[in-house]
Amino acid sequence: MKNRFVTFSVFILLLFAAVNTGFAQEVLLGPRLTGNFNIYNQKGLTGTWNGIGIGIGGTVDVSFSKHIGLMANLTFYDMRNFSNSVTNNNQTVDNSASLGYITIDPLFKTEFSGFYMVAGPSVGIKINSSQTQTITAANGQTQVTDLAFTTNTLKFDIVVGTGYTFTLSQNSMYMGTDFMACIPLTNLYDAPGKSTSVFTLKLGVSLKFKL
Repeated sequence: MKNRFVTFSVFILLLFAAVNTGFAQEVLLGPRLTGNFNIYNQKGLTGTWNGIGIGIGGTVDVSFSKHIGLMANLTFYDMRNFSNSVTNNNQTVDNSASLGYITIDPLFKTEFSGFYMVAGPSVGIKINSSQTQTITAANGQTQVTDLAFTTNTLKFDIVVGTGYTFTLSQNSMYMGTDFMACIPLTNLYDAPGKSTSVFTLKLGVSLKFKL
């Protein structure tokens, strides 16, 4: 827990550094929307456990020179859901899990003529989690059960990605598009001898205004 606290503190300091405009040549700020494709990983599970979610938040894009900068993404609701369906003995069992986080991604940026690459840490603070199991019999009758789903409060990832910034209005308004991969560093929940994590691919779009 101490190591996690230190790591979280470093993330916050990096975020403050990203929004510190004292040495910046250009600062862009605006809302950001993402579509998430989530893949749950755990050895021994039957079938695939994938899901599609959304992320709603904002971005700060700071350029310190023509090619070097920082980008900080703050997502107020980052959905990392996944589900699975298995049919056996004329019975279908559907499991669906929904997770919501507040995520902070302070990323180092390298840019060339509008194209950019980013990489850095990410911390997620859980705001909700739930899991539902639906059993459908051969005669069509269903039984829905809410299951206990105790997940860790903090989630740590490494984020890598690429994107492009389009000019909508010279020196005032821009549109950013990006594709990012969130590589998990921590387990989703603690299970002795098991690795439980969610790998996420994100397709994002943002509207950025020059300060």
